[in-house]
Amino acid sequence: MHKLLERQLKKIGYSGGSLSEKQLKRFIEAVDQAYKDDESDRKLLEHTLEISSKEMQQLYRDLEERSRSRLAESEAKYRYLAIHDNLTGIANRRYLEDELQALVEHSADSAIKFALLFLDLDYFKQINDTLGHNVGDRLLQEVAKRISPQLKSNDIFARIGGDEFVIVLMDIKESHIYNVVDRIYLLTHQNWIVDSHDLKVTTSIGVAIYPNDGEDIIELMKSADIAMYKSKELGRDRYTFFADIHD
Repeated sequence: MHKLLERQLKKIGYSGGSLSEKQLKRFIEAVDQAYKDDESDRKLLEHTLEISSKEMQQLYRDLEERSRSRLAESEAKYRYLAIHDNLTGIANRRYLEDELQALVEHSADSAIKFALLFLDLDYFKQINDTLGHNVGDRLLQEVAKRISPQLKSNDIFARIGGDEFVIVLMDIKESHIYNVVDRIYLLTHQNWIVDSHDLKVTTSIGVAIYPNDGEDIIELMKSADIAMYKSKELGRDRYTFFADIHD
């Protein structure tokens, strides 16, 4: 690098990494031209660079600030994607499991009960096979969009894969649980207009109550899953409580 460039960059405290390649290229080209011109032109350029060092330093600060902002945005986006389902925008399995673990640990000491609902869309594979995966994806998005506003702010709504959803109803009273589950069931038991297709979609739901049906995450999820498959065995389009299977 030319001595003039080294001297100027050192003067303004530039240590590398913040100057864009385009700006650096222009700067080097200017110095190259100065060395090709006569002595007076080169001194004029050097004098101009000295005068503009504050402006250049501000340029570097601006570039560094934009770089930090882009990095912060990227980190925020990564954190969001790490705990959200990229198709529906609701929580994903990782977030669900982390929150359930914290919830179980907290509830063990406070005797709080909550309900876990396992939802599975009936005959979803047929929609994908006959109408295409784009329609299937849009249906999943519509399911999330319809149910989300009906839940409380502290409830959890997650898609854990394919057409499987989990809802965690917080601070639920056992005397009201059937009414709440029935309301969620009715939200899905409606026709869906997806990309001009009028779809009749039903849902099989399994319900498990903490700690009655499981005192840890694995046991609780298993109980809800068993109850959901019981709904399918009984003809689909219904909800089943794990506690009722053995009655």
